[in-house]
This record gives sequence, structure tokens and C-alpha cells, in this order.
Amino acid sequence: MDLILLRHPPPDVAPGICYGQTDLPADAAQFDARVAIMRENVATWLDGRVPVAVHSSPLQRARSAANVIAESFGMPVMEDARLSEMHFGEWEMQRWDSLDRAQLDDWAHDVEGFAPPGGESARDVVLRMDAWAKAALRASTANAARDVHIAVTHAGPIRLHTATALRLPTTACLSWALGFGAACELHFSDDGHARLVRWNA
Repeated sequence: MDLILLRHPPPDVAPGICYGQTDLPADAAQFDARVAIMRENVATWLDGRVPVAVHSSPLQRARSAANVIAESFGMPVMEDARLSEMHFGEWEMQRWDSLDRAQLDDWAHDVEGFAPPGGESARDVVLRMDAWAKAALRASTANAARDVHIAVTHAGPIRLHTATALRLPTTACLSWALGFGAACELHFSDDGHARLVRWNA
């Protein structure tokens, strides 16, 4: 089975803002061009295969792109909250440079376990993404080796799940560049082991 995990197009938000699960729209000025590239890339990578499903975070910056991609295959979008970005609690919609320095230091010292006030930790995201991926695997067809699931999601979940799938430390992929509209593709063999097919593509 392959998972193609797509980061959503650029959101309509000022630079330097921590937005997490805030339901921002995609930037209308960039949306059509970015989604067209996403569609073209997905078609190339599928190489004639038809996805089992197109999944999406419920946040509109992801869901709007998923709608376009799913429409090209004539299938509905499977919306799943487990694909949402990390919830930053009281940090949501605050400037990164205005956040409490002591809390940021606590986060730096425990990237996996720290949660902002009212938010969730990286470990929380890992658990929900792993549960989603296992559910996708259980939904495989009789030809599981060629099955593909597409998901439009967010940078945090993609990086964290990639580390989980590749059996790396939880934080191993957090510094990996991943542009808006870019993709990660993971191939899972029958024994559950994952191989990274492409990154930031």
C-alpha cells in the first residue's frame, strides 16, 4: 500500500503567526495554480492506478484542495479529524515571537511530550495519525500491494507520521523541509515496513 500525503496550499494568514488548528481558508490568490500542480503530480505518481480513497483534514485549507483532487477521480472526500494539524491551544493565532519564552524553552526540551496550554503534544499527533494509517491499511483491497490512499493534511502530521512509519525517533523529521502543496509518499510492504518513496515533491 502507498500513502501519498499532501500538504495543503498556502493559507490566508500573515507571516509569523502560529495557526495550528485554526480553520483558515487557503490563500485565494495562490490556490488554483498550486492545486493544479498538486493534481498533475498525483496523476504522474499514480501511473494509471486509481486511489482507494481521497482523505482530508476537516480544516478548509486542506479540504478545499482535497475536493478538487477527489473530483478528478469522481470520488467523495473522506474527511477525518485525525488528519488535522497539531492543536496549539492558547498559542493559536498568536505571533510566534510573542509567545512565552519559558514555555517555548519547555517545548524545546521535550518536543515529543510538551503541549501548549490547552493544546496537544507531538505524541498526541503521532497516536492519531498512526491510528488513521492503520485504518487505511485495514481498508485495503484484494490487490493491496498496488493500493494508494491520498490524504491532504498538514506539515506537522506528515513529518511526525513519516518518522513513525520509518521507525525513526518521533522528532527526526521535524526539520525536514516540506513546502505548501508538496508531498510525501510512503510505501508499506506486506510485513508493515515502510519505505520513503518521495519527500517534498
